[in-house]
Amino acid sequence: MSYRIYSAVLLSLSFAANAHEQTTTDKFTPILNLGGRYLHSQLDYPVARLANALETGQMSAYRQGNAFDYVDIGLQADWTDDITTLVKGSYHGEDLGNEFAFEQVWLKYNYEVNSTQTLTTRLGRQPVAFGVQNLEHSHQWKFAVEPLVMRASVGDGWRDDGLDFSWQTKQGWSAGLGVYDGDGFPSVKSAGLNAINGHIGWQGERSSFSLSSAYFNVNGRATKQSTATGHTHSQASCQQASTGQVCFDGSTSISVLEGQWLWPQYYTTVSGEAWLKQENGRLLSPTGDVDYQGSLTGGWLTVDTQLVFRFHTFMRIESLAGEHHLVGANSALIASEAGIANTDQRPYRLGLGASWTTSTGVKLTVEGHQEHINGFKNNLFVVRYQADLWSIVKAILLN
Repeated sequence: MSYRIYSAVLLSLSFAANAHEQTTTDKFTPILNLGGRYLHSQLDYPVARLANALETGQMSAYRQGNAFDYVDIGLQADWTDDITTLVKGSYHGEDLGNEFAFEQVWLKYNYEVNSTQTLTTRLGRQPVAFGVQNLEHSHQWKFAVEPLVMRASVGDGWRDDGLDFSWQTKQGWSAGLGVYDGDGFPSVKSAGLNAINGHIGWQGERSSFSLSSAYFNVNGRATKQSTATGHTHSQASCQQASTGQVCFDGSTSISVLEGQWLWPQYYTTVSGEAWLKQENGRLLSPTGDVDYQGSLTGGWLTVDTQLVFRFHTFMRIESLAGEHHLVGANSALIASEAGIANTDQRPYRLGLGASWTTSTGVKLTVEGHQEHINGFKNNLFVVRYQADLWSIVKAILLN
């Protein structure tokens, strides 16, 4: 593969904010994907709570061994050159609660201002322009294991109902602004639009960067509860603290700086994201009501090398740090109830992986990680087997 072809392909895969949008000449494009996985972990994965993060509830541990992972089903319709719709739902297996949910339902309109500038409006349920990884569904992530700072900041990704306006130029610059319901972590379900997002970026032939930020109105979020949580993008408001529950009421702001660089001589891409999350408000429980300020910092760096056509190897290193300040009566006790008493914990993880994709859309990914979380070391191994069933059906029909 020539340098220029490789650059165009890899950059389009890495940089595009496609939100599952298919690049096709067909008017209607069905989506039908299937995935399974094998997991071996010395300790529970994922860990129930991160000791230095103000999370919501506890994560349920995934089943060890082989398991059905997901089925994606949907339809993209290109009604005109400027109007596109996408409806896509996913059924998740036991790891995420054996549930079906519509994860993307949106209408997009492109308006060409002139030969060098385009305005795009996207209305509906969509992944938010918040770094690069958040724009991809977890089924398309390079690693199946979610980065620590991403989990601590937005759960398993920020997808929301709202309206996004964006501007792009042929010189590579882009910018956008969006308003959203904000009814999931780190916000909470309540009346009105509770989140706003802004982003700016630049994309060249060999490199790109973007800066994204968001503000969330948090009208009472449960930060400690007795029940374990799985795959959910909406949670009820926590206005009245009860036994075994701590509520956070205030605001959250998050900023993400992302960059990628292509090293064409070695068919290698280096990419990374740095996250900053700040929260300000009150923590309340039956024990008391205190002022709270907290921050999280962290990120990851990934190196992806294409050894031969359709075969990639990759590695990632990541870390997370948190600080929490509580002022008021019984602060230490409330910090313990909320699960943030051990702020000296600084979890980190190192991962190695490889993937192979066939021309018909079958993909096999193998990855191993060593993580140091909450004072424990854990080694975990994941194999993913995924198939784009519609591409396979098309290949059979065309032959």
